[in-house]
Order: sequence, then C-alpha cells, then structure tokens
Amino acid sequence: MPLTETTLKGLPFLGSAIPLSRDALSLFTTSLQDADRVRMRVFGRTVLLLSHPQDIEEVLVRRRDEYGRSAEILKLQPIFGKGLLASDGDLWRKQRSLLQPNFGHAALKEYAAQMHKTIARLMGTWNDDAVLDVHPAMMQYTREVICAVLFGDPVAGEQQQLGEAVTTVFGDLRSEILYLPLWRRLPFKRSRSWNQAVAVLDRSIRTAIGQRRNLPPSGSDLLDLLMHASTADGYTMSDEQLRDEILTFFLAGHETAALGLTWALHLLAQHPAVQQKVTEEVTALLNDGGSLAESFTKLPWTTAVVKEALRLYPPVWSMGRRAVANTELESAPVENGTDIWICVYRLHRDPRWYPDPHTFEPERWIDAPPPRSFTYLPFGIGPRVCIGQHFAMMESIIGLAAILSRFRVEATAKAAPEFSAWITLRPKTPIRLRLREFRDNTRG
Repeated sequence: MPLTETTLKGLPFLGSAIPLSRDALSLFTTSLQDADRVRMRVFGRTVLLLSHPQDIEEVLVRRRDEYGRSAEILKLQPIFGKGLLASDGDLWRKQRSLLQPNFGHAALKEYAAQMHKTIARLMGTWNDDAVLDVHPAMMQYTREVICAVLFGDPVAGEQQQLGEAVTTVFGDLRSEILYLPLWRRLPFKRSRSWNQAVAVLDRSIRTAIGQRRNLPPSGSDLLDLLMHASTADGYTMSDEQLRDEILTFFLAGHETAALGLTWALHLLAQHPAVQQKVTEEVTALLNDGGSLAESFTKLPWTTAVVKEALRLYPPVWSMGRRAVANTELESAPVENGTDIWICVYRLHRDPRWYPDPHTFEPERWIDAPPPRSFTYLPFGIGPRVCIGQHFAMMESIIGLAAILSRFRVEATAKAAPEFSAWITLRPKTPIRLRLREFRDNTRG
C-alpha cells in the first residue's frame, strides 16, 4: 500500500516554526496521526517529517549516501566540533574505524566492572525510606562511569561541575542557539550560563588531553587508547579531533543513558508486579553465585524493562538528516537541501507495529517475535548506529539490576510526570521515588 503524505500550512517564511518551538513533540505526533509523511516549511526551509519504517530504511540504509548530517548538527559544529555525531564522509569513516575496537567485547568486559563498582558506591550513599530524585542520581552514575572510562577518573574533583554543565547544555540547547547564533553573544542570563557550561566542558577536556600528552602510553583508559591509536594507513587523531570525540562521548554517553535508567525506574515504580519479577530474577542470579558485571546477559526481564523504557521514552526522540542530492522516497520527490526529521517517539508508539503502544509491557521482548525491522531505533540504525549502543545497554542493565538487588522503588506521586522534548526526552518536573531497602548486601 502506498504511503500517505500531507502538507502543513504555515505562516509566510516562518512556516511551522512557532508551533515547532512551542511543542515539537506534539506537532510531530499530531501531524503524523493520519499520514506517514508530513511536509512543512520552517524559516524558509523544506522539511519532510517521517515515521514509517519503509521511509526510515530508505534514508538511513538504502540511500544513506544521499543524506548527510542534519542542519541542526551542522550548526553546532563550531561549538562541539566534528566528532562521530557530527562528521561525514572520509573523516567519519576514518574515525569510526579508529574508534570501533574500543567498543568491542573485550573492552566492554572491562567497562562492566567499572559500572558495577560505580553504582555500588553510589548506592552506599542511599538510605532506607529516603526519597530519591532519580534523574540527578542517574546522571551522577553515568557521569562517574564515563569519567572513569574516558579519563581514569582524574577529573573526579570536577565531576559535579561537569555534571551541571551537561545539564545546562542539554536543557538550554533550544531554538535560539540553533537558529539565532547572535543569541549566544547577547548578555542574557540563559545565553551566558550556556556559554559558560560549554567552556567548562571544553576546558576540562583540553586540560586532560594536554596533561596526558606529557605522559608515556599506559592504555589505562579510553583517552590514552585513542591518543595512541592509528589506522593501517597511519592515520592518527590530532588533539583537536581527539577533543571533539571525547566531548561527543561525554555528552552522548552521559545524559542519554541516565534518561533511559530514569524512565525505567519510574515505570517499575508504577508497575510493582514487573518490579517483583526483575527483583526475583536478580536475586536468583546472585544467590547462584553470579556476578552482575559478568552475568548481566542472563537477566532477560531486566533487559526487557530497559528495552521497553527506551521504546516508550527514547532519550533521542527525533533524529535528522539532510538530502545532499535530488532523490525520492517511493516516487515522492525529495529535493537537494530538504531536511529530514524522523520522529522516533511516534514510531515507537505506532499501533501498527506495537499493540497497545502506550502500555508498559516488557514481555514484548521476552519469548516473542522481534518487532518489524526499522520500528525500534533508540540508538539509530544502519551504518551510523550509535557506536556506544552496547555500552549504554550494559550500563543500564547493570545499574538497574544493582539497584533492585538492594532496593524496591515506590512512586511518591500518582500523576504521570511531564517531559520536555527538545534534543532529549527529559523529565520536566522531578521524578522522586521512595527507596525501600530489603537486603543487607549487594553481592555480584
């Protein structure tokens, strides 16, 4: 059956910019209710909004060379550089080749031990009957993990400052920054705080690189490995490229993983029966002498909860591309320069692919046929799939299992939390859960 398409009417030049800036998620989901594709104009640009797996496969896999990085990513290159997230062409291929070995099975095994050590240390500061503000706590967990993996923890004294900087960068990375570069130079409170946050991240990473250049190779952390890595033809990274990649890892590997865990804990607090299944699964593994760091792959219910949380609340809820040639989607013309936005949130909640799509059902991922191809994209898909997807899944499963090996979590509010959708899908108001300690150890 041919895919359906509609066109949104908008204001002259502005097009759909106003409703987009007010509530992009609502605009996307509403306009995609009755069509597979939506055309719109935004500040004079042509935008094609997609959420059908057939189109997604065309853009991200079959015709991938006809689509480059999105306009939004390109606008951020002067600030965040040309790491894997923002690079294209030969640079991207060289960098991907150089970085991929550091996310293989052997490397992940080392990272798993660090993850478990980190969450165990963090839980040591939690108390029975305490109320936990979940998102900041999970941000602390993923921040400590990424600092240990990247730097061997030399920036431990700066971690709180770095965490606040990441929160500011993501929280205020809105339309003014993307589309009004002058805004960053104006003396507004938000623009000043955002620029300061970027400066904190940049300075910390450059300092770490500079200090490491004066030391012999050790292979003790990812920064050292990347600094001395080379391809078969002798390509190595400059300090500037190394800064771009480290900054990308720090940002992408920090907030997104923390959000996945935040939503998973929120959902478990709302569904005590599922939480009990996960708790029993983790307890059985530990009682059999298993280790969470080494045996996390033997936790199907814990894994299913993480996958289902990422389906309902994908941290990167929308992804973009830009046509770099005149092309087409199922005979529908796509002109060079057209912006492509893929609404992952709508895709994950489409009743055609997921029965009862708004319902939390981890059993979808247990002894059930996999979902249709190109309908589940928490980490993207195709050649540009997130290089850290297995790292993030492992971090989430180990973190969630460790927490439930010691605590039950209870909701403190009946109302569903509101969320803010701009770059990431983050809680608009705090998600606070009560901790109920039920065992005296955290074996594994």
